[in-house]
Amino acid sequence: MNKIIRFLKNLELIISYRTNRLASNNKIVYYLFRIITFTAEWWMFLFYGLIILLINKIVAIECIKMGIIAYSFHYPLYYIIKNTIKRKRPYVNNINIKCLVKPPDKYSLPSGHSSASTISTLIILTFFPTMKLLIIWPALAGLSRVILGVHFISDALFGIFLGFICFYISYIIWPMV
Repeated sequence: MNKIIRFLKNLELIISYRTNRLASNNKIVYYLFRIITFTAEWWMFLFYGLIILLINKIVAIECIKMGIIAYSFHYPLYYIIKNTIKRKRPYVNNINIKCLVKPPDKYSLPSGHSSASTISTLIILTFFPTMKLLIIWPALAGLSRVILGVHFISDALFGIFLGFICFYISYIIWPMV
């Protein structure tokens, strides 16, 4: 079992290094993934709510209600997990991985960009099911965080999982509100 865990950790480190090097050496890749990361900043979700409000006020109210429920679970869980596990960011112990964007906090697991973009994606798809292509956004947000050197792949995957759980809880509670 230890060999498997060691293998997975090494594989994750190699992926982190190689993807980070790609952005470090290519300005187009760097700026592309900076833009993707920017779309998953916390305050952008307020902006997305305003856009939906302009499109359809009735649907926007329901999206916002569901979002408030999901994020009410998300942020406490996110901070408890992050400050309990205290996983160091990839660039901290690996001099070959460059931090290409300022992280919002000290620890790595889970990726808040991945989890928050997952919640928002699933809420939007609940009310606007024709926007199916949006489903790739959480994966791109997570990948951007790996490429920019602030997360490991497992941080992004766990963030997506956390976002799904928080969305699902809100999906169950929302009709009762």
